Amino acid sequence: MNVELKIAKRYIFPKGSFNFISIITLISILGIAIGVAALIIVMSIFNGFRDISESVILDFDPPIRIVSKNSAYINDYPQLVNKLQNYNSIKSIIPTLQTKAVIIYDTQIEIAEFIAQKTDSFTFAKNIIYGSSYIDNSEVVLNEVVLGIGLADKLQATIYDTLKILSTKMLEHSFHTLQIPQGITVKSVGLFQGNAKEYDWTNFYGDFDIVRKITRTKENEVSYIDIITVDLEEKNIDKLAAELNKNFGNDFDILTWKDLNRDLYNIMQMERVAVFCVLSLILLIAVFNVFASLAMTVMEKKPEIAILKTIGCDNKFISKIYLFEGLLIGFIGTVFGLIIGLGLSVGQNTYKWLKIDTIYFVDAIPVIINNYDIAFICIFSLFLSFIATIYPVKKANQLNISQAIRSE
Repeated sequence: MNVELKIAKRYIFPKGSFNFISIITLISILGIAIGVAALIIVMSIFNGFRDISESVILDFDPPIRIVSKNSAYINDYPQLVNKLQNYNSIKSIIPTLQTKAVIIYDTQIEIAEFIAQKTDSFTFAKNIIYGSSYIDNSEVVLNEVVLGIGLADKLQATIYDTLKILSTKMLEHSFHTLQIPQGITVKSVGLFQGNAKEYDWTNFYGDFDIVRKITRTKENEVSYIDIITVDLEEKNIDKLAAELNKNFGNDFDILTWKDLNRDLYNIMQMERVAVFCVLSLILLIAVFNVFASLAMTVMEKKPEIAILKTIGCDNKFISKIYLFEGLLIGFIGTVFGLIIGLGLSVGQNTYKWLKIDTIYFVDAIPVIINNYDIAFICIFSLFLSFIATIYPVKKANQLNISQAIRSE
């Protein structure tokens, strides 16, 4: 075994004695372990809630959306769709029309986003809680729509109720002609719940031709084109977005789900950073104890250091002793913290110890362990332990041999 490392171990775990310095060393190890475990657990919980948030968002917002840079609509969208079909990483392409509309039921009036997707099945079909996501656009039935559960609640409507839809252009026309707006009569055939107020309380979906009729758009015009990717990994979405931006960026804006939800994404990132900084204070306090333990060890071991220098050990040798001592304390605390943090995180993920009230759409606190987070936390802990050794090492190297022996 390396001599410096052996001496460092003896300083941490002295045989036959247990003094005040040993107590501080144990407190340091315990503090580092608690700090590392807390960081692992909390960051894993944040990862779990972020994953749920992303899944809710991606039920309604696409991984990538293409919008026109120069106008409110994409002109000649079939041509763009044909070009996009050459990308193997694209699973489906959904031309979409969207407009603000007034929706009326009985005496209730609400303004909402009326959305129509040119697809066989809505992307949020799994979020339908009542009725059906299938819309019959035949002429023998009323036009059909699917309402968000919050919007339906505000309207006090449910499935199979008859509603009326007015567009802003219809209202403008009625104002100029002084006529009562007729609107379009529709029937609610389904209710969806996305567990996000932005979607449940403001969106409803209908047939493509209805939205085209009330917006008076041309056959080859859409508001935007949604792209569903084969792989929903964040890095792969960003890679495809960059490639599309390179090829179509002159005429179109290529927006990822993060761009569409920039405020929410920034808040989630800021929360992670803020919580990491707060919990890092536990590590900083523990590392201060490491610093105090090493500094007192230097003071206590002055005669031994003087003897080592007398027999020919240079400053490099002395430095390694205290460097190894600080890193050993940090390593032991980090390993214990890693075991505790991973153990509790895996346990929560497997056995769901901490339950959440049934009003939420998950039954227990979600936990996702990220290997990069774990590696960063461990490296950060060891780095702080290394920083704590700098001053004690410097003081040990400045020790005057003759004074140390004389004082002894």
